[in-house]
Amino acid sequence: MGGAPPPAGGPYPPYDRNAARAQYRAQQAAYRAQQKMQRIAWKAQRRATRRTSIVGPLILLGLGVYFLLVELHRVSAFYALEWFGHWWPVVLIAAGVILLAEWALDRDRAAEMGCPRSIGGGIVFLLVLLILTGLASQAALRGLEWKHQKFGEGFGKLDQVLGNRSDSYDDVSSAIAANGLLVIRNPHGDVTVNGTSTDGQMHVSIHKSAYAWNEADVQTKMKQLEPAIQHDGNTTTLSVAGVVGGQADLTVTMPPSSGITVNADHGDVTVSELQKPVTISANHGDVDVREIAGDLQATINDDDASVSVKDMTGSVTINGHTGDINVNNVTGPVAMQGDFYGTTDLQNVSGSVRFDTSRTHFQAAKLGDEFSVESDSLNASALTGPVVLKTTDKNITLDRVQGSVDVINRNGEVNVTSVAPLGTVSIQNTHGSVDVGLPPGSSFKVDASTRNGDMENDFGLSQQDNDDNHTLHGSVGGGSTKVTISTTDGDVTLRKVTAAPMPPAPPAPPAMTEKAPKAPAAPKAPKAPVSDKAPKSYSF
Repeated sequence: MGGAPPPAGGPYPPYDRNAARAQYRAQQAAYRAQQKMQRIAWKAQRRATRRTSIVGPLILLGLGVYFLLVELHRVSAFYALEWFGHWWPVVLIAAGVILLAEWALDRDRAAEMGCPRSIGGGIVFLLVLLILTGLASQAALRGLEWKHQKFGEGFGKLDQVLGNRSDSYDDVSSAIAANGLLVIRNPHGDVTVNGTSTDGQMHVSIHKSAYAWNEADVQTKMKQLEPAIQHDGNTTTLSVAGVVGGQADLTVTMPPSSGITVNADHGDVTVSELQKPVTISANHGDVDVREIAGDLQATINDDDASVSVKDMTGSVTINGHTGDINVNNVTGPVAMQGDFYGTTDLQNVSGSVRFDTSRTHFQAAKLGDEFSVESDSLNASALTGPVVLKTTDKNITLDRVQGSVDVINRNGEVNVTSVAPLGTVSIQNTHGSVDVGLPPGSSFKVDASTRNGDMENDFGLSQQDNDDNHTLHGSVGGGSTKVTISTTDGDVTLRKVTAAPMPPAPPAPPAMTEKAPKAPAAPKAPKAPVSDKAPKSYSF
């Protein structure tokens, strides 16, 4: 039985592999797009229900308050950073406590609250930054403490642990020109100078110390520590070489009619009983100067050093940066400029006084009693004007001021007491009360104002009030001497005060005369290789 053959290729179209692949890729792309859209929807839903922790806002609030207080000079940025260097772990503890409390709250109310809280990547970065700041501050504080440990004052004596200590004593004498100049250079060791020589020579006692493991090295260092003496006209130079692991303490007796210049790197400097100018440069050590009938020029570069100046008839100039300063019984002017991190105390200064630091400027024509400066206070008494004071962050007391006084301060109280004859009084203060005492019977014109404070006066003047602003204007005794006071966030008080009169100028001390020679001093006992001096605290 015959029939027509079936069509070629069968009832289905032929299989196309390329088309099948394209269709599969299209399906996969659609599936990925669907998954992406689903993830986006899930993220949007989580964002809508996500709640952030309160840790972030609290940190930002604390930082904002801190920077605001610094800008308003209510806190010191340095002191706050020093405090943070000690207590920065408290930030982590507080953040952890808050997160733990929030976790406990969310666990009990999980059904209502939805997603758990999150602190966010930005707050994590801020916490890490605070941790690094705390570690850096702590390292800086420990570095300052390390400076005073036994491995070397000022990082300069690490070599002492590399050998045994040996000591040697020697004496040398040399002629010195009359009315000449002695220059001493000593990189490692104390320098003590007194003007009691009466034979026209200088006499030097030398205490040498060296650290080495064997005798040959000891002898080599001892020889290198021998001082060299050179003469150039009226100038005599006494110099000691810098020796690693060695130092030389010098005690020099010289004629009082010669001047002295001392350059000391590591060591204390003491100068006394001279009639000529004294110049001192000290980098690591205390300075003590007394009984000098000439000018003193001192440059100090040690934050922990102390400077003592007593019984001088010339001027005193102190520059650089140092710790405590004590000046007593000086008939010439006193000028100090630099950064002083301790207590500054001046007494019985007959000349003018000038005190300049990065935060404080003070000057007066004469100081009859005392002038004291600490980190948060400035006190002075028996001043002769014009008196000018500009500072911040200090409580100020100026007692018995004769003449004009001009004070500008911020963040502290100001107390001024004037004596007759009354001079111009000008006080500008911010964030602190002002108390001014004026002698009875004085004639003056008052212009005083305060905001957010009260106003009182003993002179019967009427004040004007406008909300938180209070002003006082008027004349007492028909005088024209101006008393101008302004402050904010503090009271203003005008008092009648009967102050003690200014002390008379002390008589000039008698001229120094040459003294009989003193018996040679016994050699000093060797110093212990480890310094027992406790580290001082810093202040700015």
